[in-house]
Amino acid sequence: MSSNLIRAAEQLGQIIEAVDTARAQADAIKPPKVWRFASSADARTAVDRDQAADGDILVVESEQVVAFVVVVMPVAITEQHGAFHPYSNLGKPARDYSEGYWTRSVDLAEQTAIELGYALADPAAAETARTAAGLPVPVETPRMLVEAGDILRHFGARLHVIDTGVRILPEADSAEWWALVEGVSEDDRRRTYRGRWTFTVPVATAAWDIVIVERTL
Repeated sequence: MSSNLIRAAEQLGQIIEAVDTARAQADAIKPPKVWRFASSADARTAVDRDQAADGDILVVESEQVVAFVVVVMPVAITEQHGAFHPYSNLGKPARDYSEGYWTRSVDLAEQTAIELGYALADPAAAETARTAAGLPVPVETPRMLVEAGDILRHFGARLHVIDTGVRILPEADSAEWWALVEGVSEDDRRRTYRGRWTFTVPVATAAWDIVIVERTL
């Protein structure tokens, strides 16, 4: 083989290597794409046909499912998983899977699920993601420390706390804690009252009572 052919072959090899490197770098910085499907079965088909790529996000609102693609395996980030692999199949937190290779996809999938109001499969991740997004997270607190702006889980409903306080009852030589609340949703209002309403708890009880509220941390 002549020296010219050898040099040409070497140059071609260098060009191919440079192109492969550039493609790899482009893939590394390319953000995951969010796809929306009518069903998780349709989404699986899209992955099988390479229409949705590794790392992409799959959203199926009819099933309240959000997943990310691990190579060719859609894994649900939500409690509901439909036709996707359940989160538990990863065997570890999603951000730790494969040394964090899919972290960007996990972040976007969690953000998408939270914006849609879907429950995440990983409770710890759910709290972290909601806190990072400036959204309320469930916390336990003494009833006496419930604040205006909290969402109190009580009476089988979610109640927006408008105001709280303590009032003395001289005739009974006692005191009571009170809260002015309103159901968060129409369903919550059906379970309690349509408008704003107040309920009370004796301070002797409220001082030891632990409740769950949703609060922005």
